[in-house]
Amino acid sequence: MNSLRLRLLIGAVTGIAIALSLAGVALVGFFESHVRQRYVKELDDHLLQLVAMIETGADGGLRLKQELSEPEFRRPLSGSYWQVGPASGQPGLRSRSLWDEKLMLAAPAPERGERRVYDTGGPGGRRLLVVERLIELPLPSAPVLRFSVAGESRIVDDARRDFAGVVWASLLALGLLLAAASWFQVGAGLAPLRSLRSRLDEMRKGAAARVEGSFPVEVVGLVDDLNRLIETQEAEAERARNNAAKLGHGLKTPLAVLAAEARGLRERGEATAADAVEYEIAAMDGQVARALASARAVGPRAAIGTRTDLHPVIDRLLSVMRKLPGGAALDWQVVLPQQLSPIRIDRRDLEDILGNVVDNARKWAKRTVRISARLEGGDVVVAIEDDGPGIPAGQTGDVLSGGVRLDRSVPGSGVGLSIVKDLTELHGGSVRLQPGKGGAGLCVIVTLEAATPPPS
Repeated sequence: MNSLRLRLLIGAVTGIAIALSLAGVALVGFFESHVRQRYVKELDDHLLQLVAMIETGADGGLRLKQELSEPEFRRPLSGSYWQVGPASGQPGLRSRSLWDEKLMLAAPAPERGERRVYDTGGPGGRRLLVVERLIELPLPSAPVLRFSVAGESRIVDDARRDFAGVVWASLLALGLLLAAASWFQVGAGLAPLRSLRSRLDEMRKGAAARVEGSFPVEVVGLVDDLNRLIETQEAEAERARNNAAKLGHGLKTPLAVLAAEARGLRERGEATAADAVEYEIAAMDGQVARALASARAVGPRAAIGTRTDLHPVIDRLLSVMRKLPGGAALDWQVVLPQQLSPIRIDRRDLEDILGNVVDNARKWAKRTVRISARLEGGDVVVAIEDDGPGIPAGQTGDVLSGGVRLDRSVPGSGVGLSIVKDLTELHGGSVRLQPGKGGAGLCVIVTLEAATPPPS
């Protein structure tokens, strides 16, 4: 029951089933009442015809002028019967269809002029519907007579059963059609939510920056709230980045003062104390750099709608690296496909990730740094390879955890690759270290999600 569609369908089908069931019961009841009234009217017509046919003979007895028009009254045990007699006592005349039987009439007799209708037992144990009247004929010496006409109740029952079969079959077909219509109606009603989900997915993949489109009035408020939430997140992320930058600038001066004090200790011959202070300064600098990098990161939620091309980022990094110590002497090999998909990441985060890796390669490379990229499934895989000393296989985890410097002969804090790992994982990617070609050097492989192309 976590499905909104299922809840709506169950409610609709339940309502349809209840409504159609009540309609079926009412229709069958109305039909049965109508058939019973028509049947009673038919029996009453026979009774009035019987009254018109009664006369008294020369001996004062009752007799029929002629038989009733309905042949069923003449066929034995046909199910149609009539009976005439005094209000109390044995019947004087009976229909031939009764044979040796007689009608089981209710006691007492009805009031004079009153028509009474009821059910009773009949020949062969069959149920009969009886219509009777107590009538005084305008004949000489004619007593008050009790006229009774009866017919089998199964005629009404059979008509009700046949009609009920047609009604329930029709209502079942109608119910299935209404259920199918409800399915499409629910689908049409939930279509804006599917459209909203599609727009959010486009934002997640970097194909859009806002939830845009035409939505019903009931959903417009939700869309506006989502867009305002996105704007608020972006503003908060920008403020966090600004605060991180201010914090970084504020920490530079105290660290510079401590570094100057360490140099003073070394000049005064206190090398051991200077080494201790410089070690702590390097550790503090590394931790601050890592914390500031994480604080500056745009992150996947704030980076919704961002798309960054790899080519200009690599070009800018190389222009910077060639100006740094040793960068101009290296052979920078760049192999990037021209039609490479953009990456779903903010430009500043991508520059932080690749900048740390490329800078490490510049520091440790002997002659060559090779940068390549390829599209693999829905990801962009960037490989930065150098021909330096590399990292022993058992120490790659320590390097990625941060704060570990395998060689202090090269300046650095030892947290560069750790920052790369944190930022990459923040954006749903991964970073992997492996030896370069031929087992020499280091190859850093960064995998990030490719941004889908924007809708046309």
